[in-house]
Amino acid sequence: MRRRMVLGASTLLLVSGVLGACGGKDKDASDGPVTIEFWHNYDAGSGQVDVLEKLIKEFEAENKNVTVKQVYLEWEALKNNVVSGASTGTLPDVLRGDIAFVPQFQSLNVLEEMSALSDYKDAAAGVLESANSTARMGDKFYGIAANTNTKILFYNKTLLQQANADAPKTLDDVWATARKASGGKTIGMVEPWTGVWNVGPYIWSEGGDVLAPDNSTAQGYINGPIAVKVIQQLADLYKEKALAGSSMDPGAIGDTDGWAAGAYAMELDGPWREKSNKEAGVDYGATPLPAGSKGSISVLGGEDFMMFKTSDDAHKKAAWAFIKFMTSKHAQVEMAKVGQLPVNKEALSAPESIEAMPLLPVFSEALKTAKSRPVTAKWGEMENIIATKVAEAITGQKAVKTALDEAASEIDKLIAGK
Repeated sequence: MRRRMVLGASTLLLVSGVLGACGGKDKDASDGPVTIEFWHNYDAGSGQVDVLEKLIKEFEAENKNVTVKQVYLEWEALKNNVVSGASTGTLPDVLRGDIAFVPQFQSLNVLEEMSALSDYKDAAAGVLESANSTARMGDKFYGIAANTNTKILFYNKTLLQQANADAPKTLDDVWATARKASGGKTIGMVEPWTGVWNVGPYIWSEGGDVLAPDNSTAQGYINGPIAVKVIQQLADLYKEKALAGSSMDPGAIGDTDGWAAGAYAMELDGPWREKSNKEAGVDYGATPLPAGSKGSISVLGGEDFMMFKTSDDAHKKAAWAFIKFMTSKHAQVEMAKVGQLPVNKEALSAPESIEAMPLLPVFSEALKTAKSRPVTAKWGEMENIIATKVAEAITGQKAVKTALDEAASEIDKLIAGK
């Protein structure tokens, strides 16, 4: 194996054998002994690394010439190590990272074009098209979906009953219910952040957007009439003490603690909320985001598998065999048991997956119309601008239109390279 130095003090190195295919076997993954390096940020605390190790042993048993050396990196270290590796050549053979990494890494010219692989189309046909779209740049794919997530509306049944409120059916109902359920120690709605991950679904469901379709400008989009109307609605809720969140008010109780304490009645959130609410004994319900005037359009998240140009042919061949195994029904069902929303179509509807994640059918319904955030290399910087300006608008530090005009101007400077 090629020697590599992993950067970052927070790095935890985990070494295992290669994953062999149970439902995705490649008999000739490699012509000779090969060790591939796999960087990831699976959550050890939820048991995901334990499942990964088990799967690796299965893959190794059937691909005896391949060894997988896995390296855990926290989210920021995962990104930074690839950015550094673009200059030093210190890169893995496989990486499982945030969908937002694909355009950034592709702009560094380090990603392998996976759609050029002879059987990429066959492998991609087995995963959700919406999830896999996050790996597409133009007409080429620089990755394949590893797992997905989206957000649905969770509500505290007890708090809504106490407020004599029904579960919302429309987006307007969400705002009305947030107001109705607020009072005393209860706040109707919590949004822990103000980036597009949080506010985008409301804007999209009303027919607005944050960037032009070709990502060429933010003018007329993040500061357009629809986005302004949606953010004004959130600002009004905040003023009425019907909306809270730590990025708006650092003193606000965190959303997980707030759910456990009965402080929050509703939240648009992902699969992790199901687990934490169960653990806290919350009597909750869940539904896809109630529709706005243009439908129910939640946000698409998740991770993709990527390969790198620095690997030689033997390592690329072994890496691709590993990736195909990890997107197989078997591996995806096993990961569903520890909270990973599958991208494999068969795994998504498998009884074992649903037993592990009872709300999987609700998430599956939301995924049909979920929308990814803009796929562009500078998206991370853009979303931070939006989060800052939206927080200023919601908390009344600035008029909503003023704050969003500033966001559009700053984003357009980024686009122009200024």
